[in-house]
Amino acid sequence: MKHRRDEFEITDLIEIAVISNSPDVIRLLVNEPYSVIIYPTTFEFAIKYSNLETIKELVNLESINFKNYGIKLFSEKFKRKSLSLATHRTTLKTTITEFIFNNPSLYSIPPPLSLINNQKQQKLSTNKRLKIYEALHSNLNNNNNNNNNNNNNNNNNNNNNNNNNNNNNNNNNNNNNNNKIKYGYIKFKEFIKLKSSNLLKSFMELDIVLSEAKPNFNSFLKMYHPYERLQVGIKIIVKYGNTILDIKKREKILEEMNKIDRNSETGFNKLKELRKLVVIEFPNQYNFYFFYWKAYGEKIKNGRVPNKRGSFPNDDMQTFGNLLFEYDIPDNYEINDENIEQVEKLSYIINSDSEEENEVEEKVENEVDEEEICSFPFEKYFNFSNRLRKAPVFDISNRYPDLLNSYLKAIKECNIEKLEEIDTNNPMFKLDVSKLHKFQFPNEKEDILKIWYYFNKHSFKQMIINHDVLTEFLSSVTNIIPPFELKISNIKKPLFGKLGIFLLHQLCNKNFNVLELLLNSFDKFGFFNHPELVSELIDQEKVLFDAGGKLFQVDKNLYFQIIRIIELIVDKFNKLTKDQNYIESISTTYRLILNNLYDQLLRVRGLTIDQLEYVRSIIPENLFTNNSETYRIFFYLNIRSPKLSRYITQRPGVIEHIENPNTHFEDFYNTIGPITNEITGFDIRKYLNFDLFTYDYILGRESNQYSSSSIGISSSSSSSSSSSSSSSSSSSSSSSSSSSSSSGECSKNNIKKYITQFDKILKELIKQLSFNICTNVSNRDRIVGGEDFFMASLNEDLRFSLDIGRKDLFWELLDWIQQYMIKNENLMKYQVYQFNSPYESLLSTGTIFSNVKIIKKELPSATSTTTETATIESTILKIDNFEKPIPNESTIKIDWNSDKLIEPFKPISKLINSFKYSDEVMKSICKVMNVNEIQRFIQYNFFESFFQNSIYKYSLSMNRGDLMSFLLNNYNIDVDFPLLFHHRGYSRYLGCKFIFGNHFEKVKNISNIKQKWYESRYLQFPSVLLNTFSEYICKEKNITKYNQFIQNDNLQIRKKVIKETIEILFDRFLSSKGDDDDNDDGPNQKFSFILKNQNDKVLLIQSIIEQSETQLYFSSALDQVLLKSKKDRKNNEINTSFTENIENPFLRCFIHGDIKTCNLILKYYPNQFKITTDSITKTLKMGKIRIIKYYYKVDNCKNLINNFKNDNNLLKHLKNELSKHPIYKNHLTWL
Repeated sequence: MKHRRDEFEITDLIEIAVISNSPDVIRLLVNEPYSVIIYPTTFEFAIKYSNLETIKELVNLESINFKNYGIKLFSEKFKRKSLSLATHRTTLKTTITEFIFNNPSLYSIPPPLSLINNQKQQKLSTNKRLKIYEALHSNLNNNNNNNNNNNNNNNNNNNNNNNNNNNNNNNNNNNNNNNKIKYGYIKFKEFIKLKSSNLLKSFMELDIVLSEAKPNFNSFLKMYHPYERLQVGIKIIVKYGNTILDIKKREKILEEMNKIDRNSETGFNKLKELRKLVVIEFPNQYNFYFFYWKAYGEKIKNGRVPNKRGSFPNDDMQTFGNLLFEYDIPDNYEINDENIEQVEKLSYIINSDSEEENEVEEKVENEVDEEEICSFPFEKYFNFSNRLRKAPVFDISNRYPDLLNSYLKAIKECNIEKLEEIDTNNPMFKLDVSKLHKFQFPNEKEDILKIWYYFNKHSFKQMIINHDVLTEFLSSVTNIIPPFELKISNIKKPLFGKLGIFLLHQLCNKNFNVLELLLNSFDKFGFFNHPELVSELIDQEKVLFDAGGKLFQVDKNLYFQIIRIIELIVDKFNKLTKDQNYIESISTTYRLILNNLYDQLLRVRGLTIDQLEYVRSIIPENLFTNNSETYRIFFYLNIRSPKLSRYITQRPGVIEHIENPNTHFEDFYNTIGPITNEITGFDIRKYLNFDLFTYDYILGRESNQYSSSSIGISSSSSSSSSSSSSSSSSSSSSSSSSSSSSSGECSKNNIKKYITQFDKILKELIKQLSFNICTNVSNRDRIVGGEDFFMASLNEDLRFSLDIGRKDLFWELLDWIQQYMIKNENLMKYQVYQFNSPYESLLSTGTIFSNVKIIKKELPSATSTTTETATIESTILKIDNFEKPIPNESTIKIDWNSDKLIEPFKPISKLINSFKYSDEVMKSICKVMNVNEIQRFIQYNFFESFFQNSIYKYSLSMNRGDLMSFLLNNYNIDVDFPLLFHHRGYSRYLGCKFIFGNHFEKVKNISNIKQKWYESRYLQFPSVLLNTFSEYICKEKNITKYNQFIQNDNLQIRKKVIKETIEILFDRFLSSKGDDDDNDDGPNQKFSFILKNQNDKVLLIQSIIEQSETQLYFSSALDQVLLKSKKDRKNNEINTSFTENIENPFLRCFIHGDIKTCNLILKYYPNQFKITTDSITKTLKMGKIRIIKYYYKVDNCKNLINNFKNDNNLLKHLKNELSKHPIYKNHLTWL
């Protein structure tokens, strides 16, 4: 800020600080000595998106901002919508809304909606009476007209004038009304998400809540709501709901509620009575009656015990609960009013943004009674407990009865005497806490052990009533003390008889701490003999990765625990082998458990092959299922090398498969589920050969030294074509030598070698998941939603090879692509024209080849007219010692009869079968390849139009000066890219600095660059016109033009079609779309598809075009279009000189606020540019006022033609634009 403020303030620094929630930075910027301005729009942005501290800081600085710049942040316009803005937030909705509502200077209360509605009704009624009066008055006038026409004519003229005046007055009134600042009312869907009873009550009483549709309130009232919140909830349902239509019934409910509230009798429980009112009057409240009965044991409706509606998201969790604890609550079991089971859904967001409140989001409809955890790391689900939560769901202490709170306090303080006292005096006492409760323990390990021994001594009877609480207690303790240091020595029914189910429950929940504790404590578990049910319960998910390609893995420390558990289970099983009858009934269950643990082990991040081999060695052969299915294959590949699993996650179509609602309900790839015949993205299971990808194939090792020769990527692949053979061999050898180090093989110190080479596995994956699909699957394009699977898949293969540093594999893939395109030409969808290709753009001064001679041949111009003659030069290259590559010319084309074509249209530019590289591939190429490798890559695409320019553009975006120099020294490059190129991550300044400093001669005459570009396009367009014309009118959307063109009755219509179509095609050609297919029309409308599938139409068009008369039509229309284009350009140059053209490099940078690059351009092109009124307007729209302030200072305009001091029109325009600007008009003192 001290030394480079002009550059640093290219954007709004306060806005950036607001976005990043940095109140300290805001304070620094706004105060002296920097005094940066705060704009009202930035403050409004903060209300919608920032945290409370940032908003408070802006409020505190408002007076300083007003003092410095006279700008009010709390304008009346803002205050009328501030509450509405806050309630529309997605986070901190209640916090920010409360802050605004508690500060009256920040808001204005809108008029009550009931008042507005009454006024509308009165206005409608008045308008209705006025219309009746006007109708009667009109009849009277008609009668009078019959009596005296002349007088009435004059009167009518006067009346018309009066009416016109009245209309003008009405229009002015309407305009004034439109200019009035509107109030922002609160939408009901945002209103009910507020968690403050005070806000809900206040907004409802103020009548500022818009309720367009009657909502469903079946899940609105909760048993855990405090008294005030329940009161407000009832009022909201009565006012806005549609369940009670009878007005008297609504009044009765409100009266009953008021009666409860006024009752001050001793012992009268207001909360209980209010809850009872809800049960009676709102019977559809989801599970409210169930939890009321559970809290008070009171039956209300027909004396029946209510059933609990809904189920857990995983029905098998409920199955476990039913199997574990099948009991009924006795009618005489007393539960204190405040001790309510808190298993109603809270939808607690674990990564809460709460600062002064715990915002608990609730869904209004279709709720289930289970906690929903969002955005929680996958590995945290292992050994999860409430103790690991970042914050408590709610302050539970004031909602438990005193006795329960005393008991919990005794646990926290290790007060064993207090625990004994409560248990002795209350034999039926239970730890009936919320399932979301976080147990608090003493700090010392010895004290925690004392607590453990106490509950162990009493068989955990205080927790048996709720297995969730017992599990939570065991989990919390074992998260502090390792489970192998603990043992359960005393357990009674109902848990003792259900230990097997309890153990399976922990396995399913991935609660390995409690699982290990149980195995340490017991030898027999009483597994029930239902292997199908066990398998269904414990194998609920076998997920591989999410939609972003991130693997579902766990920390490597979990390896040791899983090993201990497996060893314990094997030990238990071996002890039971003496009883053959018993072992046969449980061996299947043990097998399922061990294999489940084995599968979980595969998830361990950093698991080594030695560790995995040890586990496989200790599991009895008869208990291990050595199957090859997708889950295990995937993680075997990941253990061998993360590069192999990464190849799978990056397959095109995988995301579509994951996100398809018919196959997946979550955003991850789950191998559990049926394989359907329907193609819904890339389903790995359909294309992977399970018989080949076995454990031995992927991870099998031998102790002897293993020597292997390299294996090609495909047996059918041939050597590189002649185009690639001419490149330097040094790059190939260097990249090949580096491949072995990147393959993830065993270290030198490990004498065991893998049986199968890494390259062989990788290339087999590529073969099965890419090559084979391209060659063998007929409907492969459906995998990628109808796009070209060949292009999509091989692009991913190319990118993958470069990402893992395997350039040798990259070249092999290019060879395979070329061979595939030759063998499957009928499947090619992408074609380009052969002109201005790298081969034709070689410079005679280049150093790539020893001797390049350019032979010029004069040809008549396509735009010559009767009044002028012109010639053009055709370039022919002769390169010594160079074997010319054979262009991959397509045989799917129109066979034009050259003898029937006139000179402007021949020779027809050749169509080349082309592989369209993705942006990612091109960026990777220009990021990692050296000059020799770039030339080799170019020669793979030696005849494709503008390919050298494409490479140059990507080299520029990567800031690869060496590649840019190589291309500029050897090829004819369109060098206007660095001046006009703009995208995120690219430094416009560095691009210009490189060109100006190293190749200034290429851009010295900057005003002629675009002119040369246009001239080259004028020469190229005729050679592609006949093909593009045929393609265009064959498309379905142009069927009308096609019918008009082929009819012979009216040749004038045909001429018109030709002229109009050439105009469209030329515009597309100039916008760089002339050499590409129209991607918006879909794959079935590409030229190659049209040539193959609409051959009759193409032949008919060809026959008409080749007619001599039609050729003259084309030539005449082409001349007219090109001549018009040249004249338009000439007029534009006259009307708008290059110095004032908004597209010139200086003004482009000026509009983007790039002061640094603007100064660089002015340094190399002094007195060639000026600031224009149009650029001022556009710059202000872009919000880049700082560059205007910079050049407002005359000292900064030394190399400009004009400045704000000597150009009065420019200054006048600036002041006018600023005065109209919604933000900058507030601060004009700098002018």
